[in-house]
Amino acid sequence: MMYACPVCNGWNEMQEACPQCGQSLQDYGRTGDFYGPYSPYRPIDDIRLTNGIPDVRLHQCIHTCYCAHCKHKVEITIEETRV
Repeated sequence: MMYACPVCNGWNEMQEACPQCGQSLQDYGRTGDFYGPYSPYRPIDDIRLTNGIPDVRLHQCIHTCYCAHCKHKVEITIEETRV
């Protein structure tokens, strides 16, 4: 069975509030894309199998988000959808 992130694939928009101030967070994409200069070009599951998080097993996609209002950076977990 295959799973995919609804935000990465454009099926849903991320609408999360900042845990610090309550303003809307800006989605900066998959956290794994920030691991190194070639990370965005590696297979998604390759990065996810080596990041130390059980996101592959739990069918989750971790996104880095930023609040422009209070300058807070946070990682948000998105549940993947069965496709």
